[in-house]
Amino acid sequence: MNFRPVFIAGCDRSGTTLLGDLLGTSRWSIVTPESQFMHDLVIRLGLKSFDNAFQAAIWLQEHFRFAAWGMPMSPQELAELIDLHDPRSTIENLVSRYARINHPDKQSADIWIDHTPDNFKYQTMLKRLFPEARFIHIVRDGRAVCASIKSLEWGPNNAYMASRHWATRLQEALAVEIAEDGNCLRVRFEDLLEMPEKEIMRICQFIDLPYETALLEGGGLHLPAFTKNQHRLVGRSIDPSRAASWQRKLSTSEIRDFESYPLTHTLLNRLGYKTLSQSPPSLSRCHVLKCYVHDFFRYMLNRSKHKRMEMKAILANKHRMPALMARVADNPFNQAK
Repeated sequence: MNFRPVFIAGCDRSGTTLLGDLLGTSRWSIVTPESQFMHDLVIRLGLKSFDNAFQAAIWLQEHFRFAAWGMPMSPQELAELIDLHDPRSTIENLVSRYARINHPDKQSADIWIDHTPDNFKYQTMLKRLFPEARFIHIVRDGRAVCASIKSLEWGPNNAYMASRHWATRLQEALAVEIAEDGNCLRVRFEDLLEMPEKEIMRICQFIDLPYETALLEGGGLHLPAFTKNQHRLVGRSIDPSRAASWQRKLSTSEIRDFESYPLTHTLLNRLGYKTLSQSPPSLSRCHVLKCYVHDFFRYMLNRSKHKRMEMKAILANKHRMPALMARVADNPFNQAK
């Protein structure tokens, strides 16, 4: 099965998952969970890191992000999908198998939507593999991103570090907009919440996806178990109040810290987000150092916790394998095969 790929990207917590969930509601599209493992796999295939397809299959099954897909296959079956000399065919085989397992009712779907936030880091590689791909850049007010990400167990944990992170990711995305020219559509998260029908219609026209009112309800993405808490609003009706909720969640000092990074201050204004200060606030060196130290210690504290969570997800996927394989065997689509 061949899919027309659509790569959604943006800074973490900018709405990539929400948009993927909405577009994946269509009967003509398949949206997969975040697929960082694909970036890693293509690079390893290019470096000829595997002696054979079975070795690559074992590596995939030990990859946390692949485990999140819940693909009920033995290493031998997975190896049959891997072509060491053709990364594109390998990816298409994996997506097709995912579709057969999770969306057996979408046999006619011809669009694959990938909402991995860091897709734009690998734009050159993705473009080389899929010249026909479309790119969507979703932008969100960086202060809202900060309010959403600061309490999570990954990513920056204070406003100053979140500011630098947001600015870096925005630079990557804006570079892709220039490189892709008319083949990259910018979508504002706030517009998606406040004018959902208008924005979804615009996006559907861009990716050649028939518009349906059902797309406004969402529910097209099967969320991995480990992300359901942080994505608890995905699959629900769009709530416009989320656009400005950061104003209640951030303190005045946190907003000051976020706007203090000069590049961030410039990007906020250039993207139409009004800053509270006309020029970047000045922070003392001691305060900036404290932000770096705080983020480092939070990272070290969370790293081991995150590793345990990854291992738990990998083991859980292996333990579910017999039940998942039975479910796949019961799918009418697979029986027809």
